Amino acid sequence: MKSIQSVREFERRKAFLSLTPEDEAALRKLHDAMGGDMTAFVDALYEHLLSFSETRALIKGDDMLAQLKKTQAVYFGKLTAGPYDADYLEDRSKVGLAHARVGLSPGWYLGAYSQYLSGLLPLVVESTGGRQPEFIDAFRALIKVVFLDIGVALDAYIAHRDDLIADLRDYGAAFAHLPYGTLVTTDDLKVVFANQAFEKLFGFAPQSVRGTLLHNLMNIKALEKLTRRALKGAMVKESIELLPVHSSLGVQVSVTVHCLPSQLPGDEVRLLFVFEDLREQTKLLRDLLDAQSVARIGTWQTYFDGSMSLTPQAARIMGVRGETVTFEKILTQIHPTDFERVMTRWEAASRGGPLHAEFRVQRTNGIVWVEARGKIVRDEADNPVHAYGTVLDITERKAAEKAMEQLAFYDTLTRLPNRAHGVVLAKNALERAHQKGRRAVVMFIDLDRFKDINDSQGHTVGDHVLVEVARRCEAVLDEHDAAARMGGDEFMCVHLLDEAESVSAFAERLHGVIAGPINVGHLSLDVGASIGIALYQSRADSIDLLLQNADIAMYASKARGGGWLQYTGEMRDEIHRRTSIGNKLGHAITSSHLKLHFQAKVDIETGALVGVEALTRWDDAELGSVSPSEFIPIAESRGLISQLGDWALTEACALLAQWQARGVSPMPPIAVNVAPSQIADEDFPQRALRTVLRCGVQPQWIEFEITESALMQDPDKARNVALRLTRAGFSLSIDDFGTGYSSLARLRSFPVSKLKVDMSFVRDMIENEDSLAIVNAVISMAKALHMQTVAEGVETAQQLQILGGLQCDQAQGYYVGKPMSGDDITARWLPALVA
Repeated sequence: MKSIQSVREFERRKAFLSLTPEDEAALRKLHDAMGGDMTAFVDALYEHLLSFSETRALIKGDDMLAQLKKTQAVYFGKLTAGPYDADYLEDRSKVGLAHARVGLSPGWYLGAYSQYLSGLLPLVVESTGGRQPEFIDAFRALIKVVFLDIGVALDAYIAHRDDLIADLRDYGAAFAHLPYGTLVTTDDLKVVFANQAFEKLFGFAPQSVRGTLLHNLMNIKALEKLTRRALKGAMVKESIELLPVHSSLGVQVSVTVHCLPSQLPGDEVRLLFVFEDLREQTKLLRDLLDAQSVARIGTWQTYFDGSMSLTPQAARIMGVRGETVTFEKILTQIHPTDFERVMTRWEAASRGGPLHAEFRVQRTNGIVWVEARGKIVRDEADNPVHAYGTVLDITERKAAEKAMEQLAFYDTLTRLPNRAHGVVLAKNALERAHQKGRRAVVMFIDLDRFKDINDSQGHTVGDHVLVEVARRCEAVLDEHDAAARMGGDEFMCVHLLDEAESVSAFAERLHGVIAGPINVGHLSLDVGASIGIALYQSRADSIDLLLQNADIAMYASKARGGGWLQYTGEMRDEIHRRTSIGNKLGHAITSSHLKLHFQAKVDIETGALVGVEALTRWDDAELGSVSPSEFIPIAESRGLISQLGDWALTEACALLAQWQARGVSPMPPIAVNVAPSQIADEDFPQRALRTVLRCGVQPQWIEFEITESALMQDPDKARNVALRLTRAGFSLSIDDFGTGYSSLARLRSFPVSKLKVDMSFVRDMIENEDSLAIVNAVISMAKALHMQTVAEGVETAQQLQILGGLQCDQAQGYYVGKPMSGDDITARWLPALVA
């Protein structure tokens, strides 16, 4: 259960109630005056509580009453003794939660407080000597702390109720429609969930039993022993008779009890009870000697002469013909896997025990599950002379049990174990690896393009992909390995390596199988996969740590474009650095820890300054120099990119305002980078215009650089935002052109005035003819569209000369000038423009 409230909220509530240090002093004075002995007062309170059946039902026996009185005396003492700090909050929250779990309703809880105040009032008068000012101070302080206490208790009730509602949603989806009466309870047998079949069996409506202790519904003496065994980890099954409190007739049931797997460490224990109605079966057993055939049950008998007599229904169930068959023929019908267990039960019954066995029977039309019951009669010499009993077709029951197991432990789509069950199987696999002295690998798998497939082809195709990936995982793994669907498009595999098998060899095989094209109907889908691998070498490597490491390696693999990577310590360091960057970035933006540097752009023909690009820089005292390639993706993932972009625009406008004040003319525009989320934000144009006007500069002095890929994420929305920006007076350029996949037709529809040739092509164009051809093509295309071109990353005079020959308009790069502060770029380039 989550914490009921924070200490900070608790302090705010104290302030709202005006619980002052003077009040706390008055309460301590009252506490000291009463002497701390609350015995008589507590006795009177419980005498009152026990006079009502609703509260009396919650107190079971003298021992519990004595313990409650002792606890209550301490509780009342703390109420006036203070201090009212974090420890007091935690203690009061636990008390409220305990009452909520016991079943004491809020109305009765408040009634107990009323009784407490009524009984305490004379003591307050007595302790203050009847002096009115002291009495008013003490009683006012007491009222405040009581209401503070009630508030904490009610928060506990609300939190407990919210947890129960969440449980009901989960259990309702899993068990509501099972044909057998189903209960989910806490470890102290308080009902959390009941289905409609439970109502049919015992006559209690599901909504009426939630939160009720099971012993208030029926005699549970027969269940308590089964519950203790289930709490020790066993799945317990037994036939018993249960007597509901509203009936004089018992209900004969077969009950199965086991603990549900916990989703998270610290979750409360949940018990699952499944009740199968045996009343009809019991009646049939009483009429067994007279019945010839009843639905799905048959009778048999033998006199140990090598033959066995069967009713027609028994013969059908056992898959044999005729009313008399040999005992050996019956034995041949039993499934080989179950044969030894059945014979053990038969031999035990021959020695005087009951005969009861469940096993599979091989029939010509398939396999059925059979429950056999019987009795062996012995003569005076203790020799078996006669045996008789029943066989019952329980195939449907077993199917329902398997369906229940599938719902609780397996993913309904892929039929792989779910996350909780998969972790258990992974632990078992690692234990086998330890026992055999072998290494093992834990692998976390994430599909690279699954979201694109879901969005473009629909969820039905996506489901087919997940099922196929699950099948491929199982095909690669061995018998003692483990696989599970962890959720969404994530899978886990555990593989025990052979002595000569390398991690890389298995990883390549697994990736090759999973990442191959998947055919769904007429579609051939290239899904791709990123796999993270953690190596198990000893018991010191827990499954939780290995999964965490494999997850880290998977994300590192995804960052590299897919494939597989084995976990290294450096990956965890990188995760910690990214986390630190994310934690610090928001503060860095708002606290002016970021700096804006500026890089010049020049006219290639004249060498004159034609503009600058604003580039964000971050030097942190702890992290050192943080590259934009590090913090910009983190800003995007954490929703800070718009805030960062607005900051950069404001800083650029501030520099333009300085230049304007110095009389710079013509004004070189400053290019500011725009993130994909900004170009998709319909409020961005108005926000940008407000920023520019607030700084007293012109929109024409700002150029927004947008990447080609950002425009193509949502072309229609990006076009609308771009048009509004240009109408406001801003200019637009496409950054890193040539690296995306935009078409010429789409490009023409955007109000763009410049194309920036990506530096990767400029850098390689001297040695690489393909890069040179791309640069030439971009420049030619821009000319045809009446756009200017800017070459990024110009580092040599030769590159600048070639670009001039290709009629490129502008250049930017280290050869022209490195990024520098606003003061430095002003000193270096602006004197020539000052009037």
